[in-house]
Amino acid sequence: MNETIYTFNGKNITMNVCIQIRGVLDVIQRVMNIDFSEAVALFYPSDTYQVLQETENALWAESAEFIANRFFQEIDEISI
Repeated sequence: MNETIYTFNGKNITMNVCIQIRGVLDVIQRVMNIDFSEAVALFYPSDTYQVLQETENALWAESAEFIANRFFQEIDEISI
C-alpha cells in the first residue's frame, strides 16, 4: 500500500489506521459473535469510525479494544 490516505503531523499513517480498523473489526466480531461483513456493516457507518478517520484527535493511536469499547458505548446509547 503506497497510497497516502491518512496523515498525522505530516507523516503517512495509513497503514497504522488500517491495522487499527482491522483490529477493531476483530474485536467486534469476537464480542458480538458475528462475521467480518456484519462487523463492517455495523462499524463503517458509526460515529466512532468517522472520528477514527479524523487523525488529528489521535484515536488511531489507542488500542483496538479501546476503540471498540467506544463503538460499543455508541451502539448502546442508540439502543436506549
